[in-house]
Amino acid sequence: MKRNRDRAVLSRREFSAAAGGLVIAFSLLGIAGAQQRAKLPGSLGRNRMLDAWLRVNPDGSVTVFTGKVELGQGILTALAQIAAEELDLPLERIVMLSGDTAQTPDEGFTSGSQSIEQSGAAIRMACAEARDALIELAGKRLDWSADELSPQNGDIYAPGFRKLSYGELAGELDLRREASGKVAPKPYRMYKLVGTPVRRRDIPGKVTGAASFVQDLRLPDMLHGRIVRPPRYGAILASADESGAKALPGIVSVMRDGSFLGVIAMREEQAIRAREFLLDSAKWIGGEKLPDPHTLHDRMIAQPSEDSVVSARKSAPPGAIAR
Repeated sequence: MKRNRDRAVLSRREFSAAAGGLVIAFSLLGIAGAQQRAKLPGSLGRNRMLDAWLRVNPDGSVTVFTGKVELGQGILTALAQIAAEELDLPLERIVMLSGDTAQTPDEGFTSGSQSIEQSGAAIRMACAEARDALIELAGKRLDWSADELSPQNGDIYAPGFRKLSYGELAGELDLRREASGKVAPKPYRMYKLVGTPVRRRDIPGKVTGAASFVQDLRLPDMLHGRIVRPPRYGAILASADESGAKALPGIVSVMRDGSFLGVIAMREEQAIRAREFLLDSAKWIGGEKLPDPHTLHDRMIAQPSEDSVVSARKSAPPGAIAR
């Protein structure tokens, strides 16, 4: 086995790293003036800095940042699996930070099943590069070439059972740089965690009633509102018992602007009760009657359509071999 004794003793990254833990300045912007930039997968192409995606902590855990949010689809669990897989880290040591505009990369909106395609691809590549950087640091500390080292469960092993943990290396790791796109993520044949069933991280909050979604937030002096919808498209509000609604417990204000009618209350159930009261007392004029639900399918089919071709290609002639 060839020992790695001919490497530089102190790299620029090691020289600038803070002692005692990983201290990094968060940045979502790429390096100004870069001319030749690698094509990066998913959202990594728009948020190229590695420290925008993950942070290795002195306790050996890793905080992963994503602009995608949990909407009941289990995405934070899936992204944690991807990160743990690439980092060779136990799943419970992945901490997910999601949708914090001050800390997470800008990934636009969460919809259309794009979270794995966009955020998952970015996290996979960023974690692969972080793992490679950790192995490089461990090689310098243990005096072994990187290809002789093996990462397992948050530790990097050298021959002879010598090892260093990610936490021990966190203070030297500097991710304030763009992803290079040159580190190959794990091939799927080596996966141990991705594709296996694990406990969803969003389920306990649903069972216990903890705040899981934006509508669960309760902020100081927070008020609650409800809107009274008309029974027909284009209906005009003629009248409503606004004074009666204002007299209900907890009502802060009844809002009316033309045919818009809403209520603001101290508590959510008070707003719901006032809305029901206004809905019962409101008088509406005109408007298009809603279709009968029993004939809705036929009505939709009968509506005029606007047809356009998204893409087209010629079919292969009979007997041709697809290539």
